[in-house]
Amino acid sequence: MEQFKLEHQYQLYLKRVALTEDKMHPDQRRETRQAFMGACGQMIFLLRDELAALDENEAIKILEQMKNEVGNFFIKQN
Repeated sequence: MEQFKLEHQYQLYLKRVALTEDKMHPDQRRETRQAFMGACGQMIFLLRDELAALDENEAIKILEQMKNEVGNFFIKQN
């Protein structure tokens, strides 16, 4: 189940943001990977500890709000 491996998701992320590890400075590569894995870890805890405690409809609503927040962040970056 490749889609659940964080390395696979990291590579998809790099494609989405048009980064190539081969062309990144070693510090940028290390810090980008650290930030990505740190964010993944935080989201795992959030989903396990907080979202799982909500009823399904509220959880879906919150996930949609979070998705929109990420989208808006990247829109403002450009």
